[in-house]
Amino acid sequence: MIVRLDFGGEAARSRSIRVAPAAASGVTIVAELNADLPFQDNSADEIFLDHALAHTDDFLGIMEELWRISKPNTIIHARLPHGSSSWSVSRDPRHSRAFTLETFNYFDPRFNDSQCTSHATFRLEHARLSLTGSRGTSRRLALVRRVFGGIIPAPVH
Repeated sequence: MIVRLDFGGEAARSRSIRVAPAAASGVTIVAELNADLPFQDNSADEIFLDHALAHTDDFLGIMEELWRISKPNTIIHARLPHGSSSWSVSRDPRHSRAFTLETFNYFDPRFNDSQCTSHATFRLEHARLSLTGSRGTSRRLALVRRVFGGIIPAPVH
């Protein structure tokens, strides 16, 4: 049996166990994304975080907890605001930190030069930087898209 945990809940994912801090429609397990998750070691095959990781205070503790509950080769999906954009980080007051690819390189032995103080190790397999605005607000990005027009396609509606 494949165990998929969905902490983000931004899209209804079939065959996923929805985990949220409060009871709601579709929520299977009520639990905060923190360093004390109610799952056994090596129990998750796939984890969806969406923006949930951006709303946490104990990033290192959560990464270690995700490592604890992950089976070898677990895939963890995270969608986060990039730290280089003050607009994307500041538009949601629940965001407690800014993220870059280097944030996750800390946990990857290929990049951290033994500076990582965590026992959790992850390998970054795929990363993509998307320049987007809130739904329906692509006008705000008009100037940026003119500058990067050959690189960033306009959204399809």
